[in-house]
Amino acid sequence: MTVKLLACCALLIFTTCVHADVKVPFMFSDHMVLQADMAAPVFGTAAAGEQVTVEINGQKKTATAAKDGKWLAKLDAMKAGGPFELKITGKNTITIKDVLVGEVWVASGQSNMRFPLSRATDGAAEVAKMNNPKIRYLQDTGSWRIVAPNVGGNFSAAAYYFAADLQEHLKVPVGIIENSLSGACIEQFMSPEELAKPDIAEAIKLHDVPRHDVYDEKIAGLIGYGIKGALWYQGEGNRDFPITYRKLLSALVADWRGRWGQGDFPFIVVQLANWHAQTPEPSVGKDCTLREAQFKALTAIPNTGLVVTIDLGIVADVHYPNKKPVGERLAIAARGLAYGEKIEYSGPIFDTVKFEGNKAVVAFKHVGGGLVAKGGEKVMGFVICGADKKFVRAEAKIEGDKVIVTSASVASPVAVRYAFENNPVCNLTNKEGLPASPFRSDEFVSFPTRDNTKDDQ
Repeated sequence: MTVKLLACCALLIFTTCVHADVKVPFMFSDHMVLQADMAAPVFGTAAAGEQVTVEINGQKKTATAAKDGKWLAKLDAMKAGGPFELKITGKNTITIKDVLVGEVWVASGQSNMRFPLSRATDGAAEVAKMNNPKIRYLQDTGSWRIVAPNVGGNFSAAAYYFAADLQEHLKVPVGIIENSLSGACIEQFMSPEELAKPDIAEAIKLHDVPRHDVYDEKIAGLIGYGIKGALWYQGEGNRDFPITYRKLLSALVADWRGRWGQGDFPFIVVQLANWHAQTPEPSVGKDCTLREAQFKALTAIPNTGLVVTIDLGIVADVHYPNKKPVGERLAIAARGLAYGEKIEYSGPIFDTVKFEGNKAVVAFKHVGGGLVAKGGEKVMGFVICGADKKFVRAEAKIEGDKVIVTSASVASPVAVRYAFENNPVCNLTNKEGLPASPFRSDEFVSFPTRDNTKDDQ
């Protein structure tokens, strides 16, 4: 009796597998965007050994499902355009309509990436006038949507403004896949295999952060889909751990790039914005050290960009509403980094400092058309210190691609900082209007952190 029962079960399983329908992940739906100028992958599951045919725009590709049922077909690279119809045929047929070919970006992170357009500055007016069928949006594990007033209010404000600016300049379809999570920490977006590596496991052992199985829900299912690059806006959830964040950000980029298998695709990070109450005397805090971790991590990772937002935040809330400049700066970074436009795509970045008598002479990269004190002639945001390591607010003036920093109370400066506070008063930009990134030339002890038993160095 048992043998017969087992035989029947085996037959049932075999029959089910033989007749299994061809299936595709959620990303393959009406209104989808396929990445242009690459061998875009189309994949899914079917019965083991089943032949699957993929057709679009005159192309016809075939694939055979492996023993585990997975199959993969790669299309010949296509130029931006459409709409097309994508047909996937096995024992059943899946027809996907209104498919565009263009630029696809993943937008991920936590609440400031999730921040909806309806709550952004002038966001309601932007939603009301939406009318661009060449911008498509996929949120979490839903289906692709054309940007329109009836759905646009829920889109990520930063990601939407990025897409709108990119589409306007490139004149091609743009697709955004947004999968951020409010309150998340960076390690929640990393694969279990990456987290299990000894150095990563050691780095996060002190983190008492909530664990939402996020990678499996929001990242794993996307892996392999053709993309141009990734936008990342996260860090608030790790502000207690700036030392380990530098390691984790590098690990996240490597993890995603390795699993996607599409090379070192562009990865653009939004640096944390200013907030908290401003202080009359120089002071440091968690956010400024986390910003430093973001900056230093990216200097060692190829094909990455940093979007500075030190001028956009507000005192009362970490969720500032002025997200349009964030999206526009992301688009500028993408145009320069990913699409090779001959534009200045970064604000001024600290290069070197020389101490000459009572002066700190600070040189910058990415000065563009020249350094500017936004809003007036006086440069604000610099502090210096002498051998006593007591920082004071300083006078600063622009001379070419350098800033000369002095203070009457510091005869022989040994260190200089710019905007290295939670909510600094600062205004250094280049003529392109992109703000300078906060920095410090020193490595003095700043304040205790939870990811180190000693003070942050």
